[in-house]
Amino acid sequence: MCVVGAVAVLVPVLWVTGGFKERPRQPVKVAGSSLDLGLFAVTVRDARIGVVDAAFGSEKERFLIVRMRVVNKGKETEPLNTGGLADGVAALTKAGKWVKPEQVEGVAGGAKTDAVQPGLPVEASAMWKMGPADAPRQLTVGLRKWTYGHGFTDSTYNWTVDRENDKLVGRLTLAVSQPIRSAEPRVKRPRRGPKPRVGRG
Repeated sequence: MCVVGAVAVLVPVLWVTGGFKERPRQPVKVAGSSLDLGLFAVTVRDARIGVVDAAFGSEKERFLIVRMRVVNKGKETEPLNTGGLADGVAALTKAGKWVKPEQVEGVAGGAKTDAVQPGLPVEASAMWKMGPADAPRQLTVGLRKWTYGHGFTDSTYNWTVDRENDKLVGRLTLAVSQPIRSAEPRVKRPRRGPKPRVGRG
């Protein structure tokens, strides 16, 4: 896979909460609609905050997680992470930068997977690491177009995505579901029995 350009990962991330004017080259879409990205057909479901095991060690980290259904329209198996789906997915920061997910996890047929086979739907989770104070209520996600062709000096045909261009197939602003905090268990107090009656002599 060929990827044009690179985007620096910003940690901690200050996520945009809306207010940006829509551009004609960034059509607004809604969650639940299928978007044709060329190589992939993607249906964004929702966004939420989740706690995930760190890549190394036993620590857990907070992530912004965007869930989506992905179908590979090509003829070869494609990765979910670098070189594949992740290169065409981005989240918008408060500084106005589009940032690709740090990792993408998938499930197909009830089993975990890091790739998308042609025609086999995958439930994918694109994840961006959050700072300890980050608590966005909205997240803006952009999906880029993949094109099939060859470069100026390469005669081999490949699927490529341009990450330096702000042109998008769709721009979605999603409400972010906050993590559910379990209520503290109530301490049961022992019931008091009836006071003994004192007989009169």
